[in-house]
Amino acid sequence: MDFWRREEELMGGGEACELVGEEMATLVGNGILVGFAGQAALSLGLSAWVFFLTTHGNMDIKNPEGSIERVIERKRMEFVSSILMIGSDIQSTLGIAYMITAFAQIEILDTYHLRLAFDFVSFVGLSNMSALVCWRYCRAKLEPDTKHHPGRRSQRISARINYFEGRYRAAYIYLVLYLILIIVLCIRLDEWAPDTEPGRCYFTNLVTSKTASHPTADKVYVAVTGSWLIIGILASVFGGVNKRRWILIQSTLQFPLRLYMSIALRQANQGKFEGETNHENEWDFGQTTAVLLLGIAVAELVTKGKEYYDFEKHVAKNGISRSESERSIQDVEEANTNEYLLATRPSHEHTPEAGQPTRGPTAS
Repeated sequence: MDFWRREEELMGGGEACELVGEEMATLVGNGILVGFAGQAALSLGLSAWVFFLTTHGNMDIKNPEGSIERVIERKRMEFVSSILMIGSDIQSTLGIAYMITAFAQIEILDTYHLRLAFDFVSFVGLSNMSALVCWRYCRAKLEPDTKHHPGRRSQRISARINYFEGRYRAAYIYLVLYLILIIVLCIRLDEWAPDTEPGRCYFTNLVTSKTASHPTADKVYVAVTGSWLIIGILASVFGGVNKRRWILIQSTLQFPLRLYMSIALRQANQGKFEGETNHENEWDFGQTTAVLLLGIAVAELVTKGKEYYDFEKHVAKNGISRSESERSIQDVEEANTNEYLLATRPSHEHTPEAGQPTRGPTAS
């Protein structure tokens, strides 16, 4: 394995450090950073938009069943729920595949690239955290409330099974792999050795203070931010929609930290590879795919955003679209018919044939 020893002191640790030029360097290229960070920013922005709508009372279902106003409210909630998950499912899959790839190449992946992989894949968690909590808010409004029927076992089971649907299962798989990544990275940091090949350290002058102790400072950062993210994702799944303010705030706070650490660490170590000064920026299949998926998500957002805008514009002008209006009127008519049938249906006190009261037994 080709590597070179750079007899240069770390500004953060006062040590010499060996860095390795590896094929796995493309795991942390510009394309991966743009794709993951861009999707996280997109999810955070959409979640902030939904939070803004809810605080102003524009995201609720409060009109009676069968009314045109209720159809409008449900349609609006369905639009927003669909917009929230734009690209999130794809990025979850991409993040899981990214970590599996890193684990498969763990023997040749040096400490620097493993640390960057940790920061990069954390963007996927931020995207999931913000999107899931707002999506769950929308689904809670659209689906029947089972809390009002505590005695009905079928509804309690249905509510419990919801935690194992596709999106939640993807979040669980991501969390398990992310926890493994944290453990593996901390073990690798314990092997911090500037004079040992291959790549048992990295330059830290832009990410830690000059007096920081390595690898202690690095392990503290990984443990604290990793636990912070895991708790946030679990809260977005199990914490309930009433915790969405706290969840959105903490995911928003994490984003600039992750972005700075990713960029600063790359800048601090850029050009430290023998004959590989631009190796991290080579565009391969993975980097191209990440950026392409981000472009698809943006295009989908524009399309669905235009549909939502047209819907709101039509509602403001005409009240509701023709198809939804016809469906609402039909629902009302069916409800009225059912009420009439129930009102005229013979009760247990009437004979099924004539609907007349039954006579009691005559005395003999």
